[in-house]
Amino acid sequence: MAAACAREFLLTLLGELSLLILQEFGCQIRLFIHGGAVMILHPNLSTNSCRQTTRDIDYIRRAFGHEWQKRGVYDAEERLQCCINAVAIKFCIGTDWMNADPDIALPFAHNTQGQLYDPIYRDSKQANNIDMNTVYNLPGRLVVISVTMFWGVALKLVHYKKEDPTDIVAMLRHSTKLNGVQWTPHIMEMWIKTLCWPMGYNTYKPQQAQELRNRIHDAVHHLQKGFTTIKAFRAEL
Repeated sequence: MAAACAREFLLTLLGELSLLILQEFGCQIRLFIHGGAVMILHPNLSTNSCRQTTRDIDYIRRAFGHEWQKRGVYDAEERLQCCINAVAIKFCIGTDWMNADPDIALPFAHNTQGQLYDPIYRDSKQANNIDMNTVYNLPGRLVVISVTMFWGVALKLVHYKKEDPTDIVAMLRHSTKLNGVQWTPHIMEMWIKTLCWPMGYNTYKPQQAQELRNRIHDAVHHLQKGFTTIKAFRAEL
């Protein structure tokens, strides 16, 4: 996408996409997304974040394809891309306004039977995540669901650049509101390593492991600094 998009424009794009999806598929589809678009579209995260724009919507193409292959439809990914392209043409933006480029770096895992599966998709399609993290819902056309918060944090820790630190802080703050957890570097590290073990943290070289800890410490520092600022502001009221 050539320029950054604010929430209202993203909603306009999704509205147009949903119309094309209805024409193409004749029924509702669902997409799982991650990245900056979640921060803007999620009704709770958007109030915890200072982020106003994103360059694109990252969706998990392989999860979408998997769901439709189970229905016996094997060209769903290509048909969805045609809808995405049509939206791009109408609004004169790049066809990457919605893309699955990060899919190549997302982990797979093996279950206890040795079968390969997509852990991010498996966790994100659970009913509790759908209830809490649906960010767009046009009945009969399109449902867009964020990946779980722990996967959202884990994926942003990989690069930890630009707005990743503040995005992570917003997700941690949201988790505190939901569960009351008081984040420390140790708690956050155990949370990520336990729930996102397919990332292969146990195979990290010492330098990689230390870099991960440094990023976790930095994120928690920013979170605690933010809470201190909020408390000081409220004390002045």
